[in-house]
Amino acid sequence: MDDRIIECSRYEHSIGTYYLALKAIEASERNTEWIKSNQVGGKIPALYRDAVLLAALLHDIGHAAFSHSWEDVDPNYDHEMTSWKLIDKIFTENCEIFSHLRDNSNYGIDLIKALITGHRKHFSHFLPDQYRFIFEFVSNKYCQIDVDKWDYLKRDGRVFGEESLTDFEDVFLNARVTEDGNHIEYLCSDRYKIIQLFTTRWRFYRDYYCQTHNIISNAIFKKIIRRNFTLSELEKCYQADTFLNFIDEKILSAVKNDSLTRFLNKSVAYKEIPSKKFKAICECLPNSYADSETFHIQPVSKYFPKNKVCLYPDRGNFDTISDETIFIKKTINFVCSESDNVIYFNIKDETKYFQQDLCLDA
Repeated sequence: MDDRIIECSRYEHSIGTYYLALKAIEASERNTEWIKSNQVGGKIPALYRDAVLLAALLHDIGHAAFSHSWEDVDPNYDHEMTSWKLIDKIFTENCEIFSHLRDNSNYGIDLIKALITGHRKHFSHFLPDQYRFIFEFVSNKYCQIDVDKWDYLKRDGRVFGEESLTDFEDVFLNARVTEDGNHIEYLCSDRYKIIQLFTTRWRFYRDYYCQTHNIISNAIFKKIIRRNFTLSELEKCYQADTFLNFIDEKILSAVKNDSLTRFLNKSVAYKEIPSKKFKAICECLPNSYADSETFHIQPVSKYFPKNKVCLYPDRGNFDTISDETIFIKKTINFVCSESDNVIYFNIKDETKYFQQDLCLDA
C-alpha cells in the first residue's frame, strides 16, 4: 500500500491487495534460491504468477451491497462463490485477455478462483507440488498469513491512527519458498511481527470493527432488508447478469420508506442506559423495534495455527511469545425510539462467564 493512500473502499483495498501480492511474489523470487537458479528469468512461471495477481485483484468483487454487513442479512451469501461467477463472466465477455490462462480447459481461470478461496480442493486440475505455495499468498488457509490481511490491517491502521501496530511488512518481504515448493516460509526473527499481525487484527475487532454503533446498525439493517425483500428477490440480485445493480444506493432507495431506515443515519443519537433502567424504557416504547445482538472475538491462540508456520533458517519457538489476547463475549440490547430519534442500549459483558464456560468445557 502506498503510504500516501488512506482510502478504505473495497476498490482501494482490491488495488492494494494486488500491489502487495506483487511485492510478496517478488520477495519470494528474490529470496528463494531454487527459483533464482532453476526458473526462467528467476521468476515464477507466468501462468502461476498472473493467477495469483488476478486472484488478489478480484478476490472481493463478489462482495454484496454494504460489504460484510450483508453477511448478517443473509448468512448463506458467499461472496467468494459470487466472485467465481463474476470471474467466469469477465473472461467469457472478454475473450481477448490472458489467453495463456485459458489453455488446458481454462486451467489458469480455474486456478484464480481456487486461489480466492484458498482451498486446493477447489482446483480440479493437476498442480505440481513445486508450485503449491501459491495458495498461501492471497487467502492462506494453511497458516492464515496473507496479503489480504496485510493490506486491510495496514489501511485500517492509518484510518484508526494505529499505524504503530501495523509494522509487519518484513514478514512478507523476508519470506521465501520452501525447498519442496509446498509452503511459504518466514524468517525466524520475524516471528514476533507475525504475532503482532494477528494481535493487531484482534485489537481492531475489539476497538473498532465491533463498536456498538456497528453492531446495532447491522442488526437494524438486517431487520429492514428481511421485511422488505423475499428470499427469491434477493437471489435475483446475486446473479452475475444483475450483480452490477446490486449496490448500496439502490438498496437504500428501495427501503427509504421503512420506518427503521432513519436509524441508519449518522445523525441518530445513541444513549447507553444501565440495565436496571433499560427494561423500563422498553416498556415505555411498546411499539418500537427492540432487539439484542451477541458477538464473540476469539483470541489469537484460537485463530492462528502457530505450529503450522514454516520458519527459516530454523523452526524457532512461538511458545516464548505470550498471547495477551482473550475471548470476548458481549450482548448489546437496544431499542429504537421513534419519538425522539434515539437508540437506547445496554451492554452486557459476558466475557468472564464465557471464559469460565470454556474452562469447564475443556
